[in-house]
Amino acid sequence: MTLPQAALLVMLAGTLLFGVGRAGAAPVVSAALTPEESHQVAAAQAAVLKTPGMRAATAQFNAARKVYQLDRAKFPAERSHAVAVAYHKATKDYEAAKRQALLAQHPGLAPLLAKADAAAKRKPNEGETLADSDAPKNPAVRTLKDEPGLPRVLLIGDSISIGYTLQVRALLKGKANVHRIPMNGGATEVGLAHMKAWLGTGKWAVIHFNFGLHDAKFASATTQRASREQYGENLRQLVAQMKGTGAKLVFATTTPVPMGGNLTPTRKFDSIPARNEVALKVMQEQGVAIDDLYTVVLPVQEKVGRPNDVHFQSEGYDLLAKAVAASIAAQLRTEPLK
Repeated sequence: MTLPQAALLVMLAGTLLFGVGRAGAAPVVSAALTPEESHQVAAAQAAVLKTPGMRAATAQFNAARKVYQLDRAKFPAERSHAVAVAYHKATKDYEAAKRQALLAQHPGLAPLLAKADAAAKRKPNEGETLADSDAPKNPAVRTLKDEPGLPRVLLIGDSISIGYTLQVRALLKGKANVHRIPMNGGATEVGLAHMKAWLGTGKWAVIHFNFGLHDAKFASATTQRASREQYGENLRQLVAQMKGTGAKLVFATTTPVPMGGNLTPTRKFDSIPARNEVALKVMQEQGVAIDDLYTVVLPVQEKVGRPNDVHFQSEGYDLLAKAVAASIAAQLRTEPLK
């Protein structure tokens, strides 16, 4: 067997237990298994994938994946829903076939497969790590139990806000109960759909919020998810809902996108400064306080950001958290943060 063939075999073997990843991606080993257990399963997988039945199933799956990859190379608005449905069905069928074949030859591996399944997590969005995803394992998105006597603060935002949530809680410990929405807030349209549930029935002293990156993302070669005009209108509606709680509101400007907003041929963003101008106009009209995170991070973006991505390294999230906590403390009129 040649080295490229061996590498391909390992890659394909890894998909059985650890999921079908993107073509060319290395299998992600489940943290639930010990190295010895992982080696045991991988060896069994390699043997199973050599069988005639699985060779045919692999070829059929790879054909479906190739069509899907070509479709995913297009802008979101130009992608085919039918192709995605077909690929996801092919993936499900392939996973079932591999598991059935593996357990037929090695029934003793059933407990290890179940162990790995229990530890599986959802696939993050582009560029996300556990620190800024809304995966259940991330403590930032878990329900917070209030400390009696402290004001309640709500953080609303996308993965960037998830990334600084824990640090903000630490900075405001003893000063406020810092909650956040239990998901990636995404675009303003997502906010409009979920805001009532996010606000709930409890009393909020301060709501710190941001919408921007997802609205600015290009859905096709010529259109964004929300035009600048629609973005402004959606923000007005969201502010009206949040004002109904009686909370003090703080809007965080959208953080910069590197590479002039052109991360890949199909992952592009409208001008963030222009989007922030739209948002700032709305907030000025509505009397909403501003936390200018764009200005905070811009001078050190290359140092604290992730290469060719909208997300940040831990140093970046620490920097953002200090600004967020300070803007909240100002509204609570607490002692200045150290």
